[in-house]
Amino acid sequence: MVPVSVVLGLLGLAGAVWGGRLAFNVRGAADAWAERARINTELNGAASGDFSRLDTVWTARDYRVRGARNLVGSLIILLIAFLEAWL
Repeated sequence: MVPVSVVLGLLGLAGAVWGGRLAFNVRGAADAWAERARINTELNGAASGDFSRLDTVWTARDYRVRGARNLVGSLIILLIAFLEAWL
């Protein structure tokens, strides 16, 4: 059986890597996600004939803010995992 602290540590580490990648825009990650969201929204609008949703596309800044939130939350999970393993 795997200890809970190991599972929390792995989940926290994965979330921190993913959130840090978006928050700090490593290799244009946030820009790529924003461009992909814009293209998908345009394609979905063209397929359905409803172009009213084009103004609700997230920008790279929105993805960076979400990545920063995820990074902070994941670091808290990592801290909890380390405290649980040592106490």
